[in-house]
Amino acid sequence: MQRLPSRRLRSPLAAALVAAVALVLGACAPAAAPQGEAKVAVMNGPAQAVITGAAEAVQAELEKTPERGFSLASAFTMRFLESHNDLFHSRAAGSAARIARSEGADLAVMIGAPVLERVVTLSADEASRRVDVSVALEAQVVDATTDAIVQTLRTRTQQGSRVEANDLPLPEPSDDATVIALMQQAAPELSHSLLAELPYLIKQLLIGSSDG
Repeated sequence: MQRLPSRRLRSPLAAALVAAVALVLGACAPAAAPQGEAKVAVMNGPAQAVITGAAEAVQAELEKTPERGFSLASAFTMRFLESHNDLFHSRAAGSAARIARSEGADLAVMIGAPVLERVVTLSADEASRRVDVSVALEAQVVDATTDAIVQTLRTRTQQGSRVEANDLPLPEPSDDATVIALMQQAAPELSHSLLAELPYLIKQLLIGSSDG
């Protein structure tokens, strides 16, 4: 029974030591972010102006910058969802926003090709043809909350040409090697524009939503 007073004395002392250590550790620990990192869903769209692989190429470029200030939705998931939603014409922005929300993303980025031209010139004997190709990529940034397009970014027009035999039909754009090559040339430029613009848009949109 004589030990009880000493136990009662040690308990407050131990509690005080634990509290002091916790205070020191808390001061040394990095401050928590005020909110989670914003998430962006990159997809092909609008569907009537898509080059196969464009969204993948742009996302691959974005992923080369780890400190970009936002995370990216799974490219694999985006390919599945974009093929099961109506991303045509005026319905594209709303569908893109809905896809983004389903993945917990704050912004949707639709990657399309506003410029996709192929001019075919036949040789005099029509045995060969020259194919002149022009491609530009565009990113339409959609606010996942309001379905509104809040920014549009476009690359310079990339141009290329080839001469080939005229004994086969002209391939579809998605199978045209020159179209794909020009798209891949444009992807880094569009990625750089997005890296510069998205953090600003995220800050403005999130601040605006929190103020409301």
